[in-house]
Amino acid sequence: MMSPEIEDIKRVLAICFRDGSSQTADDLERILSFDMGWMDTETAHDAIKALVFAGWIIDEEGMLSPNCDIRGTNAPLGWQPRPSRLTDPAVNDSGSPKRAPEKTKAPVPEKKVAHSEAQSIDPRARMQNRLIRFIAKQSGIDSDEITRRAERKVKALRYCTMWLALCLISREQNLEMNSIIDSFSSR
Repeated sequence: MMSPEIEDIKRVLAICFRDGSSQTADDLERILSFDMGWMDTETAHDAIKALVFAGWIIDEEGMLSPNCDIRGTNAPLGWQPRPSRLTDPAVNDSGSPKRAPEKTKAPVPEKKVAHSEAQSIDPRARMQNRLIRFIAKQSGIDSDEITRRAERKVKALRYCTMWLALCLISREQNLEMNSIIDSFSSR
């Protein structure tokens, strides 16, 4: 008999890989957060990284696949996993040990490349960085600290965007908000 934690993990994998093909990390995040509505995208991202690290998912050049037998695994109607069982999963002892080392090394460089490309393409990211520098300069706080505070606000408030978190930090620092608000409305 499987433990409830392992059963949850296998059910999630069976749902995510139900068509039998490999998926990208973005596809899995979308399935967990938007399609199934089980968690927010940040938690889904953390869960996928944790499942790869624990040996439940194999990462081969950015394509993810399950590292356990999920055939015949079904989820009852209305079932939902506990997010904590996915973000802090048990180690997979049943998977193939030969493929396990590959998966922990491959995703890190690819994630960084994809993230930096997205930042250079997305105009909002450039405006966001400009806003961070503006707040840092006006408040006298290091820009890394501003980013850290904003990320904590986004995580704590869940449905808060980075832009709103930066506005909240500006307000906490008693900065003039009109110029910041004008920069949002002109875009």
